[in-house]
Amino acid sequence: MQENKRKQQSFQYGAIILLCSTMLVKIIGAIFKIPLSRLIGDLGFGYFDSAYQLFTPIYTLAMAGLPIAISRVVAERMQQERYRDVRKSLKVTKKIFLITGLTGFVVMLLLIYPFVHFTDATGKTVYSLFAIAPSLLFCCIMSAYRGYYEGLRNMYPTAASDVIESLGKLILGYGFAYIIMKISGDVALAAAGAMLGIMVGGAASATFLTLRYKLKGDGITEQEFTDAPEPQGSKTIAKTIIMIAIPVVLASLANSVSSLVDVSMVKWQLTNMMGEFADDIRKMYESSIVDYNSFSTNALTNAELPTFLYGIRGKAFTLYNLVPTITSVLGVSALPVLTSCFAKGKGDKTLVKRSIESTMKFTALIAMPAGFGFLFLGSEIMGLMYDTVASVEIGGVMLRIYGLAAMFAGLAIPMISMLQAIGKEKISLRNVAIGAALKVIVNFVFVGIPTINIKGAAIGTFVSYLFIFISNLSSLIKYTGVKPNIYKTILKPFIAALACGLSTVVLDLSAMGKIGTVLEIGVAAVVYLVILIILNTFEPDDVLSLPKGEKILKVFRKLKVIR
Repeated sequence: MQENKRKQQSFQYGAIILLCSTMLVKIIGAIFKIPLSRLIGDLGFGYFDSAYQLFTPIYTLAMAGLPIAISRVVAERMQQERYRDVRKSLKVTKKIFLITGLTGFVVMLLLIYPFVHFTDATGKTVYSLFAIAPSLLFCCIMSAYRGYYEGLRNMYPTAASDVIESLGKLILGYGFAYIIMKISGDVALAAAGAMLGIMVGGAASATFLTLRYKLKGDGITEQEFTDAPEPQGSKTIAKTIIMIAIPVVLASLANSVSSLVDVSMVKWQLTNMMGEFADDIRKMYESSIVDYNSFSTNALTNAELPTFLYGIRGKAFTLYNLVPTITSVLGVSALPVLTSCFAKGKGDKTLVKRSIESTMKFTALIAMPAGFGFLFLGSEIMGLMYDTVASVEIGGVMLRIYGLAAMFAGLAIPMISMLQAIGKEKISLRNVAIGAALKVIVNFVFVGIPTINIKGAAIGTFVSYLFIFISNLSSLIKYTGVKPNIYKTILKPFIAALACGLSTVVLDLSAMGKIGTVLEIGVAAVVYLVILIILNTFEPDDVLSLPKGEKILKVFRKLKVIR
């Protein structure tokens, strides 16, 4: 079998590779963002975070759906042993990406000044936006190769390129920000320096993937390529890729546009409240503002306060976003596997069910403890990661709300990939679009309440992903004809995670400060693992597909982790 010859990675194997790289990337990201936030302060971080809100939807429109589309097309053609189509798909995709990347770059340049005019009374976000815009040109190259290798069920290139991109961000991004801050003392220019480093890191990652393909290829042998049927025409392949990509792009765009509306609307509402309710809001966050002013050369003005509050939201959101970002790689790994299973006559329900349940269980094992950790230790975690009073006073409350959102977002996002794998891109688009609309509505209502203000943004995220999770799960069941075992895949991790969260209440080492927080997290992790073992959560199939799976299984059975 060609699969054996090529040693394609199983879902678990691919997931482990991507999880390890993602964790490393997130550690590098934390090493970058936490010192950066201390260097440029909450106001500077507000400029930094706001720039992403315009960049992200344009990036999404330009290229978000194409990696998924090529991954699915390549997985299907590999299953059919149409190897010429596989390689031709990459050539066609690179051309499409070049067009969309250039278009996205031009569109972003045209939108920078209108966006800044509407969202930033100081106008200083413009520096960060011009610094990040060229990233669109390099992201198109990265996305083409990543989607191609993921379709081949080879997650190593994606993992390596992610790490290279993150190292560039850390070394150059923080380095540029530090130098600019020391020279100018302007937090807006320093934020732009950080963005410039991110752009250069993307260029390094794109260069790596291009060279890797030229030097190592894709694993398809010359004999396989020669014996394969004649490929379809370029127009046919392009049409197939685009028809898959459009609903995926629109689904991603719905979420990104809601974030763009979010930043615009949230900051607009906060700005409006500065008129009638400025004194009330300043009094509400008095200790945070006093702390900021004690370290800043200039006192925080009412015009800067919305950006300041949005910067705190950005800190809490960065921690929350770790969860869906990490679980999303499970969807990336599951997509080609589930596509292959579904392509086998669409009738192998056993393989389909196993793939869905494995993805859901792995996802829940990550999302549940993280969500409960944020819920029970929101203020303590913010205090551990960031030094400012505002991070704890404002960000801590937001992180608790984001903890609830993290559980549902973590589960919902891989389900989007699973729906795309079975050809239901339009269904995932519908679910995400409704969820995004709910987020905008809830944000509009709650941010507009002076006593809630910026915290309403976290409430909107929670409501949005609660809906997306429920609708995605019901859609998966409907269109695959498979009913996953909810107790085995979700409820067992939920029970164990709840126990680990409650253990922090019982232990309560908050009087010990940061050391106490670290100890509480450590004890909670032990409690979580013990409860998982008691509930007999792990099964032989969960480890057999891992590297050295049989040896790991023997060890686990000796330790009674698996019975």
